[in-house]
Amino acid sequence: MIKRDMYMDKYYFREYKTYLENLDKSESTVNTYLDNVITFIEWFNEANSDSFQPGTCTTIDLRDFRSHLLTVKNAKVNTINLKIMSLKSYFYFLHSYNYIKQDIARNLKKVKTQGPPIVKSIDEQTFRKIRREIYRSGYKHHVALIELLRHALRINEIITLKIDNLHLKEKGSFIMVYGKQGKYRKIPINSDCRNALIDYLEMRQKIKSPYDNLFLSERKTPYTRSGLWKIIDKHSAKIGTHISPHQFRHYAIKKMVDEGVPLTVIASLVGHSSIQLLSDVYAVPLEEDKEAAIEKL
Repeated sequence: MIKRDMYMDKYYFREYKTYLENLDKSESTVNTYLDNVITFIEWFNEANSDSFQPGTCTTIDLRDFRSHLLTVKNAKVNTINLKIMSLKSYFYFLHSYNYIKQDIARNLKKVKTQGPPIVKSIDEQTFRKIRREIYRSGYKHHVALIELLRHALRINEIITLKIDNLHLKEKGSFIMVYGKQGKYRKIPINSDCRNALIDYLEMRQKIKSPYDNLFLSERKTPYTRSGLWKIIDKHSAKIGTHISPHQFRHYAIKKMVDEGVPLTVIASLVGHSSIQLLSDVYAVPLEEDKEAAIEKL
């Protein structure tokens, strides 16, 4: 039995799960939030003489937990901040539905990072190597996958992509992507992507399945996140490295930034509601960018 299943009838977890689902959070996000709250509860029970109860927990307990993650567990900043975000969501829910008298996590601050954020991207050479490896494999669905990743799609957006979302023609091909917050966005695609999709569709349309997802596993059901991860992991291992699907998104965005594409255009293409994140993360020069600039002097 999964640990979170043991908590579903405690601490309003079942109601909280429904609350997150009604916010259109993905299954993986819901499970992550629940698991993070469980981590806090287990820490609380070990650190205190009394057992955890939502109504008796205090802001000091949350701060102590944050300090525990930072100084004892030596957890990464992103890991800590995700747990803080989960707790803020949980206690906001409890307060909003009158399960507790006050939102004790309202003013809980995230851990600040030192220096500019680090983009977990891949360089042009690495991208070309894995793209070449995938093309050489001959797997048409893998080729279509890498071309969609090259267009900065999120892994969940690829999983939920339907055949009817493809609009392929000689000029002006595009796809309609169902992204975060339940919003559709139109993404123009280049000729390489269009050709890869056309080649794959010849095979896909022969597969009989009740699902209309573009990508289906060997069981003729939609791929899971881990299923697509394994495809990329298999090919990246052959070139002697490890690449996650999300790194292709970072690569594509960084490439557009480097090519001088306006941030407003990039934000529209990749599904960011604000250009601030793009400016803070992707417009930050890497060390090799600085070195190349100096060499031009």
